[in-house]
Amino acid sequence: MPPVPAIQTTIKASLKAKITGVVMDAAQNKPVEFATVALLNPKTEKIVGGTTTSESGKFTISGVDAGVYRVVISFIGYENKTINTVQVGSEGAEVALGVVQMQTDSRTLNEVVVTAEKPLVEDKDDRLVYNADKDITNSGGTAIDVLKKVPLLTVDPDGTVTLKGSSSIKVLINNKPSSIMARSISEALQMIPAELIKSVEVVTAPSAKYDAEGTAGVINIITKNQLQGLTGGVNASVGSRRNNLGGNFNFKQNKLSITSYGGGNVNNYFGGSETMRQNLLDGQVISTIEQINAYKNKGRSGFGSVSVDYDLDSLNRIGVDASFGGEGRNTNSTRDTRVTSDDPQNFRRYNYTQNRNRNMDVNFNYTKTFKRSTEQEYTFLAQYNRNNNHSNYSLNQFPLPESEVIDYRERNNNDNQQKEFTIQTDYTHPFSTVKRRILEVGTKAILRDVGSDYRLENAPDGSLNYREDPTRANTFDYQQWVWSSYASFRMRTSKMWGFSLGGRMEMTNINANFISTSTKFTDRYQNFLPNVTISKRFGEERRLKLNYSQRIQRPSIFYLNPYVNYSDPKNIQTGNPYLDPELAHSVELSYSTFTKGGTTVNAMVFGRQTNNAIERITTVDTSGISSSTYRNIAQNSTYGMNLFGSARPVKQWNISGSFGLNYNILNSNALNITNENWSYRVNLNTSLQLPHDISLQANGSYNSRRILLQGQSSGFYYYGFSGRKEFKKQKVTITASAENPFRRYNTIATLLRTPTFISDGSNYNVIRNIRLSVNWRFGKMNAGQNREKKKISNDDGKRG
Repeated sequence: MPPVPAIQTTIKASLKAKITGVVMDAAQNKPVEFATVALLNPKTEKIVGGTTTSESGKFTISGVDAGVYRVVISFIGYENKTINTVQVGSEGAEVALGVVQMQTDSRTLNEVVVTAEKPLVEDKDDRLVYNADKDITNSGGTAIDVLKKVPLLTVDPDGTVTLKGSSSIKVLINNKPSSIMARSISEALQMIPAELIKSVEVVTAPSAKYDAEGTAGVINIITKNQLQGLTGGVNASVGSRRNNLGGNFNFKQNKLSITSYGGGNVNNYFGGSETMRQNLLDGQVISTIEQINAYKNKGRSGFGSVSVDYDLDSLNRIGVDASFGGEGRNTNSTRDTRVTSDDPQNFRRYNYTQNRNRNMDVNFNYTKTFKRSTEQEYTFLAQYNRNNNHSNYSLNQFPLPESEVIDYRERNNNDNQQKEFTIQTDYTHPFSTVKRRILEVGTKAILRDVGSDYRLENAPDGSLNYREDPTRANTFDYQQWVWSSYASFRMRTSKMWGFSLGGRMEMTNINANFISTSTKFTDRYQNFLPNVTISKRFGEERRLKLNYSQRIQRPSIFYLNPYVNYSDPKNIQTGNPYLDPELAHSVELSYSTFTKGGTTVNAMVFGRQTNNAIERITTVDTSGISSSTYRNIAQNSTYGMNLFGSARPVKQWNISGSFGLNYNILNSNALNITNENWSYRVNLNTSLQLPHDISLQANGSYNSRRILLQGQSSGFYYYGFSGRKEFKKQKVTITASAENPFRRYNTIATLLRTPTFISDGSNYNVIRNIRLSVNWRFGKMNAGQNREKKKISNDDGKRG
């Protein structure tokens, strides 16, 4: 006779009930396979059980206690089906729901399956996701316009992107670096059309699996891709400052997937600046320089990519992809300079500048998953990218008041390039079938080769008899090899605690050679960078997370290039090839909650201290000429908080916003300077769905003043409006947008205060833009499972 406890357990189990039913397509009267059936407690809205339908549409949820439940059935392409007040008795009998009819989702357009509407911003485990394709104000814009609306990010009028108050970030495209970002992030982002962007992911606390990227975090731009089938589209926009034309083609059938897109744009910008600098000696003004500058900038750029992936079988996948970009930009500027001193000077310079940039990336990836678990995975990745940049300028100088006599001429050529080859391998091993304990290990090798060759000729007498100036020329070669390995262990407990512990060891070798001056130097350093995360979930709706990480960021060619820009003889600019990397400690505590009604709240407090920080330093010599370069001269500390929230007061109206508050400290013992302040930023976004497939949207942001090591700059704001009309039968969407329609220019005032000079200046750039965009789609796609594509992500370089 079995023991009494076993009899009691058997009796108790027999009293549990089961819920059964069959899910059918109401229109075609056929079974809906693999639909999700969830059993909810109607009081708490928590899921207490569930299953999926079989090939015949049948489902059974077993082991259900007595009570009242709600059953929700969902599947891609169908409207959710909710069955309220499902009564389960205490006798443990079967509750038969019978045939459940599901209606096709009314948002399925021309055989394009649309699931539930994504929110504009999503808060995921380790990142904040801004769904750019849900924001109609992006139509016809660029990646810069998209990033302006992402929570936690700030984009100033010059296109500089900062995260939590720091520009030490890495921008990836589809989880991998791109040579398009090698020279300047702000310039590269203007080349990428907004129509290509599906979402932007902001990772503020990257795990050890990421490269030991700089102080603030990672920004990952995800471009649009499709599911099964053949789709494509053409988009065009015309505007007061920018015209775009582009298209995309996507094919996926069974094991083969091909995606391609490309396009070009023409743009024009204009603006100017006014500056007055007082040069000091022992606290007394010895000279004054006043400058007025105006410029017009016209450019053309193109961007394209093609990707081919093939599933060898259900466990092995290979892929190759290539992307390219190019830009040409011409700038005409006029600068008046007036020097008040014992030797007064008054002259005007007409400057014509050309910039040409070409970039290319080629990638190979292999991914193997294992039958034991889909979490067990091995990847091998290889990447080669290259960026070539050529710039030149020519200037003519006239005395003021202007005459027809040219008293000085100058012209310059500067060529630089960056080549990068990377090999990476990663392995993920789950220790349990419930995926609660996972080990990730990997290694990577990066070889970078950066070169710069610049030459300058001038004619001091104003004639056409140019002569090369060897003191203002150099050929520079810079090689960097980075080897890194990482290990990361993460686990989840049954009480919904999460732990992640990882570390990354990086070794860097540098060889640099100033060929013209026969000057060489080498450097070698290694760093161990830990990463620890502790999280706790309270149900499915709330999460608390604490992270500590140590990061490194190496300067890129933007900071290293020793090219000396003399186009303004009173303000000389140059890079510094002797820069060391920045090292940062970061602590972040975040809390997130969301409701089924669409309300999301994310609160974050953080602290970051960057040692050996790279800052721009300006000095003035006794002749009144200023020189600006970069040096490892400061400690940069930022302590702050960020609050983000989104809500849907009614089904057709969505509103979201964020508020950030930082306390910033810049300290340089070498210069005996400490500068600190409070800064804040506000971002608001709202959208409204109207009848007849019309939607409206508005957004705006404000950023307060910022401190520099030697001064401060004023705040700035942005706002925009947009309206969209969809013609579903014709597969056409028309969008009209207005950016800052009531303000032509954005003006930033910059104040610098040092023992050798005082400078007050302002820069103004055109900011008003009106544009009309048209998008036409063709083809169709069906639901199909997409396997994640692995990419290399070199996120260790500080870009400008």
